[in-house]
Amino acid sequence: MIDIIDDDDAVRDSTQALLETYGYDARQHPSAEDYLAYSGQKADCLLVDHHMPGMTGLDLLEHLHAKGDRTPAVMLTGRSDPAIAPRIARVGVKLLHKPIAPDELIRWIAQACKVHC
Repeated sequence: MIDIIDDDDAVRDSTQALLETYGYDARQHPSAEDYLAYSGQKADCLLVDHHMPGMTGLDLLEHLHAKGDRTPAVMLTGRSDPAIAPRIARVGVKLLHKPIAPDELIRWIAQACKVHC
């Protein structure tokens, strides 16, 4: 199961359709806070947008990391911000820049969750 965490409805819908085309099960969360409130089955991998209202994607991943949750993750951003590089390195996620080709996104998802999915 891959959890898609993004504040853009269209992005979540199209990403879920793409992942399902490649045989992945996916579920959507419109915010980091929504993801944290979800009490269902734990994801095998997270696909997280960085820039969201409220808690950012990186804030979410740091929060999970601090709690011992090492769920593999890929983070997407549409903005370049070199200041976040040290934080990304600490939580060990791959940062991809939008727009990204669908086959490249699938390749990084497969690599991130090769053990879990």
